[in-house]
Amino acid sequence: MIPVLDSRGMRAADAAAIRGGIASEDLMENAAAALCRELRRSLPGAQRIVAVCGPGNNGGDGLAAARMLALSGASVSVFTLRDASAYSGDAASNAARARGVGLALRSLAEPRGLAELRRELAQSDGVIDALFGTGVTRPLRGAAERAVAAMNRSGKPILAADLPSGLSADGGTVPGPAVRAWRTVALGAPKACHVFPPASGFCGELVVADIGIGRPVLARQAKRIWLSEAQDVSALLPPRPRDSHKADFGRLAVIAGSRGKGGAAILAARGALRAGAGLVTVFCGESLALRIVSALPEAMTWGLPESAGAIAEAGARELIAALSGFDAAVVGPGLGQAAGTVRFLEILLRGTRIPIVADADALNAFAGRPGLFAKRASPTVLTPHPGEAGRLLDRSSREIQADRLGAARALARTSGAVVVLKGAHSLIAQRTGEVVVNPTGTPLLATAGSGDVLAGVIGALAAGGLSAADAATAGVWLHGAAAQALEPMLGDAGLLAHEIADAIPRVRRGLVGRPVPRDA
Repeated sequence: MIPVLDSRGMRAADAAAIRGGIASEDLMENAAAALCRELRRSLPGAQRIVAVCGPGNNGGDGLAAARMLALSGASVSVFTLRDASAYSGDAASNAARARGVGLALRSLAEPRGLAELRRELAQSDGVIDALFGTGVTRPLRGAAERAVAAMNRSGKPILAADLPSGLSADGGTVPGPAVRAWRTVALGAPKACHVFPPASGFCGELVVADIGIGRPVLARQAKRIWLSEAQDVSALLPPRPRDSHKADFGRLAVIAGSRGKGGAAILAARGALRAGAGLVTVFCGESLALRIVSALPEAMTWGLPESAGAIAEAGARELIAALSGFDAAVVGPGLGQAAGTVRFLEILLRGTRIPIVADADALNAFAGRPGLFAKRASPTVLTPHPGEAGRLLDRSSREIQADRLGAARALARTSGAVVVLKGAHSLIAQRTGEVVVNPTGTPLLATAGSGDVLAGVIGALAAGGLSAADAATAGVWLHGAAAQALEPMLGDAGLLAHEIADAIPRVRRGLVGRPVPRDA
């Protein structure tokens, strides 16, 4: 897991690394080298580069990168927010070194500075944004605002040094004008703006670069927020022995479906099977059983008493007895919200002793009552979207979205469960306050049935023996990465939910050596 830091934490980590013997100028050189590597990797044919550098250390990173690129044969145009004499410390040293290799540092404070920037941007292959880093606390104004506007209007790929200029490192809000980056190289560690929307939408593809600050030093400054990596998921999913048996990988119950919503049960079961569950049984109303087995013959079915097309309260005791032979259960997709179904779920929640993944109507049934989940003796995972989280917490979905981190932590604390707050950069929160941010995903996931598949994936991993937190972290990562794998073919729309499930084995196979996000 990569620790996610705010501006204060990053400054403290820098200071600790320097006290530990790493020279500050070496940190700047390492940062610049990371920028150059990413530029060459992502724009291999780029020869004309514009570097826009601010007055602080972020500007120093950009100046050092400009020098390195010039020495490698690129044509680099450097623009500074102020006159070069305004630099101090390591940034001043890099301004002098840049001039020493023949680079002219043109000031945007000069009368024709902005016009020259626009002209050079129009002729460039790519842009390095090194105006401002973690120190921004208020909206950009004056020459900085005009430089940001020029970069954004250029239409050229912008590589942001640490974070797009204009964003605050401390959260997901966008204080004012900000660069819309094509790639962002997070230096040392990701910051809050990289992982919380809407600011994260300005960052483009995120690359986390090691600049020489040890992971333990960074972890000590984290605010109990972490970004999951491919290697974290890979470690949870070791290769299976050749002599494996289906019973080795868990028996999962999927309690789902009602009249008109049988597809939710099918999708959850399909997600579970594709994620590696050994045996999956769908518990549903009797009238749905034939439809489900016809659509997904790999799953077994168990018909329960029903009323008006939904599982009846009378089926709860039969189900609880049957669940003693299972390792985990997914509850909720497509169950409906009839009064009898709600009573059925209340009995089930009290009576079952196996891990549960509660989704959709198993969340709506307990609107305003998340504390009922805390009474369970066995692990629970809740997978709400913002609307469902709002109903559980008696808040509007807008309030949830305005403070996703706070909402996820509040729901985890109140429910005693692991909470997956779905959305861009889904959050996995524990009642201890620890939160994992998921880096995978795409707008393709905004499609009907996507959440049903996710519930099945998490359920499969829980049935296979992972803890609730690990099953949620790995399941959300796999689900998002599966959609990403389909993006080159589909673009950003048109995905069918069952295709997410079907792509999961390919993603799982490719985990080793293919981290997302990629380290620089």
